[in-house]
Amino acid sequence: MGYKAVITNKYLMEEIEYQDKAFPIFLCEDYFDEYLNGEVEYHWHNDFEFGIVLKGEVKYFIHQGAADQECEILKVGDGVFVNSKSLHRMVQTEPRTVLFNFVLPSDFFVFLPLGEVHQKSVLPVIQSPAAGLFLKKGEEEHQPLLECIAKMHGLSRENPGYELQCIELICRLWRKLLKLIASMKELPSISRAERLQEQRLRTMLSYIHAHYSENLSIDSLIQAANISRSECFRCFRAVIGKTPSEYLCQYRLSQAAYFLTYTDRTLSDICYSCGFKNMSYFGKLFRESWGMSPGQYRKTGGRAEEPNISQESMRAPGE
Repeated sequence: MGYKAVITNKYLMEEIEYQDKAFPIFLCEDYFDEYLNGEVEYHWHNDFEFGIVLKGEVKYFIHQGAADQECEILKVGDGVFVNSKSLHRMVQTEPRTVLFNFVLPSDFFVFLPLGEVHQKSVLPVIQSPAAGLFLKKGEEEHQPLLECIAKMHGLSRENPGYELQCIELICRLWRKLLKLIASMKELPSISRAERLQEQRLRTMLSYIHAHYSENLSIDSLIQAANISRSECFRCFRAVIGKTPSEYLCQYRLSQAAYFLTYTDRTLSDICYSCGFKNMSYFGKLFRESWGMSPGQYRKTGGRAEEPNISQESMRAPGE
């Protein structure tokens, strides 16, 4: 099992890549200073995610449905649970914020000789209306979960019986989670239409993340999700708060900034591989967004001013 510090937009991938397929647990520390503007944009995965704030402060967003959004400021010692397929994003509100996460596949218990546990104890969580939970260190009922997450962070691979310790903690954590969700009297009611709209958005975001370097159009998005043009725009506005073109352009610029910071690829290679059609247009959008040219951004190591992405700069290349 691998332990790594995530300093890129790893979680924009729909699928978590587990280093050890036989024991699929993903551990990471998110150092928000290493993300553009200290922000991890909207993403989702089929997996369960648990986290606890180690340093600083983070503003965490979890979508309970297509239009409903839960938001909480998490301080040191506070934690979070994100259910399978739930859209979420986070942004630090203090510099040098660090968040420990560990991620489990939704069928984790099926890998163990505990298949019946999946039916009785895992599916009820997946099928519950709760997209996630904010775990506050001041709340007594949250303490058992926070303690388990903190102990996961403290485990060392060098410990004898390390894998057994992980399984023990995960089983204890899941039992506490199941009990907490079962005790909640007012869970959000999400309609079938809202679930469908969020599912369509996930399909379109996944398509953008996979094909952003290509000549994307609205037509390609609506074909991928098998929806109308108007429904496409409704989905983006309801959840992301942007048009599809705005989101696509922002995603391309984020990828370009990442390549400028962490690779030695040429400016022209980055420009065209991120879906921009010419260098001058790419440079114009980049300066409008980050307050400096791509070359300056590379020289300063990505230390740009707060982005100011205008409606004009949000138009996708070619539109």
